[in-house]
Amino acid sequence: MNRADLPAVIHIEQQAIASPWTPAQLQEELDAPNSLALVAMAGKQLCGYAFYRTCPPESELLHMVVDPQHQRQQIGTTLLRQGLDRLLSLGCTDCFLEVRSSNQGARLLYTHAGFRQTGIRRQYYQQPDEDALVLTMSLVNRSGDRQ
Repeated sequence: MNRADLPAVIHIEQQAIASPWTPAQLQEELDAPNSLALVAMAGKQLCGYAFYRTCPPESELLHMVVDPQHQRQQIGTTLLRQGLDRLLSLGCTDCFLEVRSSNQGARLLYTHAGFRQTGIRRQYYQQPDEDALVLTMSLVNRSGDRQ
């Protein structure tokens, strides 16, 4: 991801997320020195993105969004797989994330990739208030979907 991608990222963020990150938050994350920001393209159209934070040997998937018009097309799987591969190449051995407990699609994606629940954060999300499940994966011994 680069600065030229931000208008498309902001548009998708506002369309796809009930409580979207602000443009300033997206810009700050892109500019963070330990950020890994990836985009997915469908032809010439940006259709998804992911923000990871690196602090080797640990990393975190902070935010991943796919344009609603492009969901269920393996874009999230690709962003996740490529991100995890890049994190491993940067010296990260573990990856963490939080996911809404009601987000069955994302939970299934992460479980198929090899993430396992390691905790819960009560009332972590707002709009609506909801628990977050904390998921963790060893990048070194990944056993998930590597197609």
